[in-house]
Amino acid sequence: MEEFSLNGGGKMEPLVSIITPSYNSGKYLDAYFTSILNQDYKNYEIIFINDGSTDDTESIVNKYKELFEKKNVRFVYLKQNNGGQAKAMNLGFPYIQGKYFIWPDSDDELYSNNISEKVKYMEQHPDIALAMSGADYVDESGNIIDYLQRQQLDNDNFFEDLLLSKNVVFCPGIYIMRTEKFFKYVPNGQINESRIGQNYQILLPIVYHDKYGYIDKTLYKYILHKNSHSNKDNNQYEKMIQRFKKQEETLYILIKSICDENDEKVYKNKLYIHFHRFYLRLANKYGMKQDLKKYYEQLKQVNGNGMKERIYYVLGIIGIKKR
Repeated sequence: MEEFSLNGGGKMEPLVSIITPSYNSGKYLDAYFTSILNQDYKNYEIIFINDGSTDDTESIVNKYKELFEKKNVRFVYLKQNNGGQAKAMNLGFPYIQGKYFIWPDSDDELYSNNISEKVKYMEQHPDIALAMSGADYVDESGNIIDYLQRQQLDNDNFFEDLLLSKNVVFCPGIYIMRTEKFFKYVPNGQINESRIGQNYQILLPIVYHDKYGYIDKTLYKYILHKNSHSNKDNNQYEKMIQRFKKQEETLYILIKSICDENDEKVYKNKLYIHFHRFYLRLANKYGMKQDLKKYYEQLKQVNGNGMKERIYYVLGIIGIKKR
């Protein structure tokens, strides 16, 4: 259900849905909700999903829920047993009423013009299904580490770049999506409930089928938290391999559900080579010679063993880790 309201200048503002899953992010929620309260755009609703948090998330959410509702902001609070962000997003999707939606992380912050600039762009470009801005990457003290923005290229192929994790910014708060396009291209408005890759699953169907655009502004603060669940130590070889194997598997499922037959074959091959080159480099790094041989042979079978892969292989076999 699409709703509009008048802003201070008498202009109609389309409703924007803010959907956010959260797991044990209680200590960040004051900053997150304050950044929404400080928006210069007023016609929004909040759909917040508590993914089985065991901290003080619920008490903080209830405090802000009351505050937002006093400002006539619709605030939907949902809870589930811990099942991951994709499952939490699926719980929230049916409650979206906005013409557009955004899905920022609960431990990041929106700059005050985040929603207004996104809506302005989308209203000026009615043929665009998805748009993305830039973001500041900062530490917990607010020091800027980097500036994040996808580089626009000739023959731009965001779909392929997403699959291959190339020239992509994964912090979700930079995006805005036209709601009708999401429900058009995502079957039943539900994504695969793998614990890995929810942003792939939201973005890939739309950018394969429809147009996307770029907002040349910095609208989001992506914060590096030392103890963030998204920043855990995954340096152990087996854990890393298992994690990326699950991601690879999820992406094959997505390709099959999204692409036509010819594209499916092309992208599955590219994805296979991409991941197996990564596994080869990991095997070299951790001195796993048996795996090194296995991944190199698998790459040879699909002509994916270029000069870099030969170097990783040879050096690994003789016990030298390539830096």
